Amino acid sequence: MKDFRVLSLLAATLALTTSCTVGPDYRPPAVDTPADWAETSAVGNQDRSAASTERLARWWSSFADPTLDNLVGEAIANNHDVRIAAQRVIEARADRTIAAAGGEPTLSATASAQRSRQSTAMTLSPLGGVANSFAAGFDASWEVDLFGKTRRSVEAADATVEAAIWNRRAVLVSLLGELGTDYTALRAAQERIAIAERTIAADQDALDLAQQKFDHGLGTELDTAQARAELEQVKASLPQLETQVAQNAHALAVLLGKQPGTLLASLQVPAAMPLAPPTLPVTIPSELLRNRPDIRQSERSLAAANAEIGVAVANLFPSFTISPSLGLDAGKLNKLLTGSGVTWGVGASLGQPIYNGGALDAAVDKATAVTEQDRLTYEQTVLKAFAEVEDALVALGNERQRHDRLGRTVDANRVALQRATELYRAGLSPFINVVNSEKNLFGAEDSLAQSDQTLTQQTVALYKALGGGWQESADDGMEKTTTR
Repeated sequence: MKDFRVLSLLAATLALTTSCTVGPDYRPPAVDTPADWAETSAVGNQDRSAASTERLARWWSSFADPTLDNLVGEAIANNHDVRIAAQRVIEARADRTIAAAGGEPTLSATASAQRSRQSTAMTLSPLGGVANSFAAGFDASWEVDLFGKTRRSVEAADATVEAAIWNRRAVLVSLLGELGTDYTALRAAQERIAIAERTIAADQDALDLAQQKFDHGLGTELDTAQARAELEQVKASLPQLETQVAQNAHALAVLLGKQPGTLLASLQVPAAMPLAPPTLPVTIPSELLRNRPDIRQSERSLAAANAEIGVAVANLFPSFTISPSLGLDAGKLNKLLTGSGVTWGVGASLGQPIYNGGALDAAVDKATAVTEQDRLTYEQTVLKAFAEVEDALVALGNERQRHDRLGRTVDANRVALQRATELYRAGLSPFINVVNSEKNLFGAEDSLAQSDQTLTQQTVALYKALGGGWQESADDGMEKTTTR
């Protein structure tokens, strides 16, 4: 037993005094960020106060739409993509436990009992001999992490866990952006249906007027034909819009983890389209690196790949394993627990790869190349994120200008229709002017509704590009610190 303790102490001392961690230590890549966005002037009023961060975290609440709030809550809880991403976090944590176990001793217990009869030729007895054997013990094995293979594996696993957490948050950002876009499209289609129905009512009045004048000999058959054609043209737009309502309701239900038809009854009831708020929480570019989950995920993947270089390098060096054992062995059960039945042993092995056809060197080259790929991917992810924000800012700013002009167009067309109708009633203008004015007003109002939709969807796109939304459910346990 004394020899056993001495050898174990020597092995532990060897591990503490000679161990090192090979491979490159990780340093986060530096990112050149602009001082401000190039397109900030396009978007108009911006909020960069401390409260803007909270607004960005719950961006959907800025639309003051209770239905949208409820949909968001259900989607966060039940969306299948989010739940799948959560399971990947659990998987990554399990892999981390497996990696950490490589640095711990393995211990196994054994017990056996045997009764055997020997031949008469061996015992010189006509009845032969009967022997009993009882044994119990523990076997252990410990690979000393001299060159940091296990430490690098755990480092890679820790970064992978964090990457999985950020991936789940990136899925949340995409989910909420898609939900906001689909919900806006549904309400926009309902608004366009309402515009079409108002126009149909006005066109019917115009048709009645043309028919009345024709019946009294004051109009022509051409007038009634033109009125009827305009009426049917507007009616023809309804089925397509109704399809959009149903399809977006189906898409929203799937985002909530439900059957496609589940939300039809509730969402087919018309409601106002959520309108973009006048002031937007636009963060500075450097904040984007902290807010965008896809950027954080990419950086953590790079850290994991860098650690894997150390694992590959460590495989080039010797491995040292200690295998102690302690047991009891006796021919009689009552002797098993006595001191005379104790057995022990200590073994040590040293392994050094000599020739493997260059496989280990190639593994180092591969890990290095993967790390460089991940570094370039990270840089590309940052650039794309900046571009998405700039695109959203300029699109939002330009759409606001278009929206203002469309509003003035609608006002002018309403006046034109009123005047054309008055002149036709007085017999001072042909009916075609009424038809054209109605057509122009319907087109302008429909375009204005589509511009409202675009404004809201571009606002959602900006929130998504800025990395908003995941913060609302970040305290769900997914960010639990990995035990080191």
